[in-house]
Amino acid sequence: MTGFLSPYRVLDLCDERGLLAGQMLAKLGADVVQVEPLGGSTARGIAPFSDDAAPGDNSFFWSAYAASKRSLALDLDRPEGRTLLGQLLEQADFLIESADQAQRQAWGLDVDEIRLRYPKLIHVSISAFGREGPKADYAASDLTIWAAGGPLLPSRDGVRPPVRMSIGQSWSNAASDAAGGALLAHHARLRSGRGQHVDVSAQQSAALCTLSASLAAPIGHPDFSIPGAARPEPKQTAPKKQLDLSGSGARTRRSKWTVLDGLVEMHIGLGPAGGRFANNLFRWLHSEQACDNDIAAWDWITLPQRILAEEISEADLERARTQVAAFFARFTKDQLMEKAIEHRLLCAPIASTQDLLNSRQLAAREFFETVTEPSGAERTLPGAFVTGVNPGTVALKPAPTLGQHSAAVLQDWLGLSTEAIAEIKAKGVVV
Repeated sequence: MTGFLSPYRVLDLCDERGLLAGQMLAKLGADVVQVEPLGGSTARGIAPFSDDAAPGDNSFFWSAYAASKRSLALDLDRPEGRTLLGQLLEQADFLIESADQAQRQAWGLDVDEIRLRYPKLIHVSISAFGREGPKADYAASDLTIWAAGGPLLPSRDGVRPPVRMSIGQSWSNAASDAAGGALLAHHARLRSGRGQHVDVSAQQSAALCTLSASLAAPIGHPDFSIPGAARPEPKQTAPKKQLDLSGSGARTRRSKWTVLDGLVEMHIGLGPAGGRFANNLFRWLHSEQACDNDIAAWDWITLPQRILAEEISEADLERARTQVAAFFARFTKDQLMEKAIEHRLLCAPIASTQDLLNSRQLAAREFFETVTEPSGAERTLPGAFVTGVNPGTVALKPAPTLGQHSAAVLQDWLGLSTEAIAEIKAKGVVV
């Protein structure tokens, strides 16, 4: 198994904001060299930490996102380090970086200069707001990127301010887009022989997560809008009645349902797109004597018109939700998923980490792989992100220790002798 990208070399200068991009290329067989400062990547200091390895090698974040890469510890603050970087770029097919403007200039990573010096190189930049424009130098956290991109607004709970969405994900979205962009640029390079600059904005990647709103009109909800500002607005004399096309009450957070071993996600859909699935749901409930006769007789496809005509009240809808909640509470996630398939429902389990590890589907697809790190610690990690295309991907390798492959990279990429490498290390340019 050599992988689709086995002939290619990737120089990865990303910190924690872009590690996933290089790893995706590594899983496709590319030789991905993670360039770290002499003190180690800041990603090594991100929690959670294990107790079976020394500090610097005990970050689960690093184990997950640096797997399958080689580590080169290089001092880019020294001229000798930047000279070596230039020599490595001459041998590289891809460069991925997430440095800010000042750091890129200090390292000699100006976009135009790279294009002139390395015309075949695919240069991938990952930043919060893109490399151009008035916000190019803005700093941003995961929280502010979600806010600027849009997805944070629907996560607001009632009139309270928005809340953070689970663990950090915005940079992972950007990094996966960066990997995709790199492959598209590579496809063009195979035809033209020229590289490109792939400029990835994490804000833009986050915005793509809300594109489903653009489908509102085709599914019968042309006036859809995300609820207004976090603070209550002054009452109007004749407010326009707004439909929530999730009969579960998505805007009132009633789309998650408690089952015996956790939660499932299901919207009781209204209108032409989702209504037929709600009809399936209440047909099943009625067969189990779990809902009232009048609710079972509703046609959820045409229900929006009846709600607007005030034939169906909010109290009626709440009665239907209450009966669904009581019925779902009888099942486990697996049991409910089997019934969802049988009765053609739009329903999905909310999986915990343990659920994913125990997933029969992921096991059948050999999704997880276990590797042994240099410390001797074992890590079970997500493996190939595609299947059925062997030898498109390669087996997972453990995350490297700091500078573990410095000498090997200098020898493989630059052809330096053992003596030359020892001299560079003696100067403190490489560890």
